[in-house]
Amino acid sequence: MNIRTSYHTPQGFLALQGRLSETLKTLATEKGVRLIDVIWMDGAMLLPTLNGPVSLTLVQSSGEQERIVLDGAEVKAWLEGSPWPNVDRKLAQALNTLASRKPR
Repeated sequence: MNIRTSYHTPQGFLALQGRLSETLKTLATEKGVRLIDVIWMDGAMLLPTLNGPVSLTLVQSSGEQERIVLDGAEVKAWLEGSPWPNVDRKLAQALNTLASRKPR
């Protein structure tokens, strides 16, 4: 089993979180969005199921939040380096939504 694509294991999920965090950091900087937190799996201390979805909630410094759900096929293809634009597109779309909201 490849740890890079076994995101349902503790080590694999940690690796996925690291890669998604780096991608989010780059995209947020490009879009001028300041994130203060990412809440993984709705805050539950659970790992994704085998080939199951991964959820993350982006939290902006203003308190605004945007939830993203990535299905298992998207995550696996993204981790394998396949040209699968849905993960990056969903992250960018969530950041655009946050950027368009007025601060509370």
